[in-house]
Amino acid sequence: MNDQISEIKENIPFWKIVIPYIVLGMGVVLVTGAGSWDITNHILNKPESFFAEPHIILYAGVIVSISGFIGLFLPIKNKNIFNLKFPKLFSGLGIFLLIIAGPLDFWWHDTYGLDGLLSPTHLVLMTGMLFTSIASVIGIIRIENKLKRKTGVILQGLIFTGVWFSLTGFAHSFSLPFSKTDYFDFNPEPTFAAVFATIVYPIVMAFILISSSKVNPGRFGYLSTTGAFYILIMILSALLPNPVLVDAVPFYLLNLVPFVLADVIINKSKIKKSHYIAGAIIGSSFIFSYFPLITYTYNEVMFHRLVWPSMIPLIYSEFIVVIFPLLIACGAVSSVIGTIIAVKVSRRIIL
Repeated sequence: MNDQISEIKENIPFWKIVIPYIVLGMGVVLVTGAGSWDITNHILNKPESFFAEPHIILYAGVIVSISGFIGLFLPIKNKNIFNLKFPKLFSGLGIFLLIIAGPLDFWWHDTYGLDGLLSPTHLVLMTGMLFTSIASVIGIIRIENKLKRKTGVILQGLIFTGVWFSLTGFAHSFSLPFSKTDYFDFNPEPTFAAVFATIVYPIVMAFILISSSKVNPGRFGYLSTTGAFYILIMILSALLPNPVLVDAVPFYLLNLVPFVLADVIINKSKIKKSHYIAGAIIGSSFIFSYFPLITYTYNEVMFHRLVWPSMIPLIYSEFIVVIFPLLIACGAVSSVIGTIIAVKVSRRIIL
């Protein structure tokens, strides 16, 4: 029986079955990166149109994900052995939400004018992004494990980054003061927003990065690469578009240090439960990884200033000096939750 199963697996074209899931996830990476860039443009008060660069990339990302979803239905003999019913169902739901998010957003703008970060239509879009990116990860990991082959650290790191940005979109929505419009005020209460950010951001970071390592046990580089892609996308979408933040790029690159350190600890050390130590290192660095947007969250509860884009570095440096030790400690503690979730979810993914 085992020989028969092995023969079946050998005759299945690995790349033909895995590429649709890769394309599915790549589309989400484009959507999330464009979303981050769009937030930056709003902060800079740049004129917006339907054909603004971030919007074009976002719509292109949706099209890419749709093409990946269509590819899931290519006829491939014996592909049912991969246990892909859940990712296929999840991706279908995600694609449906991505498709309807566009018309809904157009209706919202036509009815209420400009919308904020937190709006019903944006929640539909972010949910679609999350479902689609999760389906992509699960599909890729299960195919890899069944066929004992790897897509590679680069591709997998990118796909995990899509999940990271999708979850971060929800975290931003309930912590950033960007949701007040002429018709609605969906801005979170400042104290709630600060507490929420302090707890949730480290959980998200630990969950994503520990998961990226746990589904590739003993393989150094997956955690670091996922973190590196997150840093790269943030630099391209949040720092470089703002001339005042260009000088911060070398310092932002230092975020890679805790990611590499966590990668070494979880894959190279012989420490029992090393993933908790790695998670604590990751979580405690959230205050740096979520720069510059996190400046707006803590400013609301500490200084109550109007944050012009040119003021971001100054205000950030002022509040971080005051609450740096507290944020480091809270981030390390919150990361335990993200690590526990990562361990449990990783076991379910690789079944």
